[in-house]
Amino acid sequence: MTDLREVVEDDRGLIKKIQLVIPGFRGYRQKEDVRLADSLLRMQIADELKNKVLANLEQTREVAGRALELDLMNDLAGTISQAKTAEARIRHAEQGYTGISPAYRVKKDNLDQLYEFDLDLVNGIRGIGDIAMKAYSSAQIGDFNSCASNLREVKAGLIEFSGVFDKRIETMANLGAI
Repeated sequence: MTDLREVVEDDRGLIKKIQLVIPGFRGYRQKEDVRLADSLLRMQIADELKNKVLANLEQTREVAGRALELDLMNDLAGTISQAKTAEARIRHAEQGYTGISPAYRVKKDNLDQLYEFDLDLVNGIRGIGDIAMKAYSSAQIGDFNSCASNLREVKAGLIEFSGVFDKRIETMANLGAI
């Protein structure tokens, strides 16, 4: 995966490049660039959650509905709700305000740490997406016992994912960023 911090740096226009040479403004510009990269990464995470996890879960629900697997549909409803909540939390998460002259100072290293948390979230979502795909594949061939087992793994993965995200929020709060 491309490090979006580098992409943001490479896409700096003339004004942003000038800001880098103005005394007192350089740190602000660098922090804003890391914050922008983190925001872009979080949107990618939310999209991945929506396209890989939620899409597979909803397709699994359709198959289970056609097969009248009511217990599985109940499990799917809870899992889908959990995934939608996680997607919304990521998409609308706090970014960490840097400001030109804020009341508190958030260092670039701290913003980099938040970016690293979000990279961990990407890996977590990819793993959950793979399991959601297994659940869908199991449902398609009528193996609803395996599908139910996969759903339990998806739920556990979403709980772990939420735990990592909660640590991100706690880290931001400790930095005074929110």
